[in-house]
Amino acid sequence: MIEWPKEWAPISKEQLKIFSKIKLIIFDVDGVFTDGTIIRDEKGIEQRTFSVIDGHGISRLKNLGILVGAVSREPSEITKSRMKKLKIDEIHIGSDDKSITVKEILKRRKIDTNDVAFMGDDIPDLRAFNEVGIKLAPANAQPQVRNQSDWITLASGGHGAVREVCEVIIHSVEFSRQSD
Repeated sequence: MIEWPKEWAPISKEQLKIFSKIKLIIFDVDGVFTDGTIIRDEKGIEQRTFSVIDGHGISRLKNLGILVGAVSREPSEITKSRMKKLKIDEIHIGSDDKSITVKEILKRRKIDTNDVAFMGDDIPDLRAFNEVGIKLAPANAQPQVRNQSDWITLASGGHGAVREVCEVIIHSVEFSRQSD
C-alpha cells in the first residue's frame, strides 16, 4: 500500500500505476458531485448543492491534461450550469443510457477503455462501468456499485468524493513521473 493522507482511501501500487495512466474520468452527478438531495419549492423550482472543493479538484486534473466528463440521467439546468462553470470537457445531461453515452465519448475521443475511469453511485451507473477500465464509487454508493468498484473513496458524494479521487489521480501521476 502507498501511504496517503488518512482522509483518502488507501491505494495499492498496482492501482497507483493504473490511476497514473487515466486520460479521461467521467462522473455521474447526483450522488457523486452532490449528496443526492434535491430541494424543490412549492413552485417546483429545484436546487442542488455542489462542493467548491470538488470543483478545484477538477481544475487541477484539467491542468494535468486529463479530460473530465459528466453524465447524468437528470435533465437538470442546474447541473448543466455547474458543469459548464467547471469547464467540463464532456457534458451529457439527460442521458437515458449512460453506457451508450460513455461508449460514444470514447469512440469520438479515440481513448482506450483502459485509460478511462467512471465514478458512479447507483444501479444505473453499473452499465457505464462495463465501458471503462477503472470503476470508482463514493462511500455513499449503493452496495451493488461498491461491490463492482475498483476503488471507493472515504468521502461521500457532495462531501469531497470527487476531490478525493481527483487528488489520488494527481498524486498517482506525480508519483509515476518521479519514478521514471
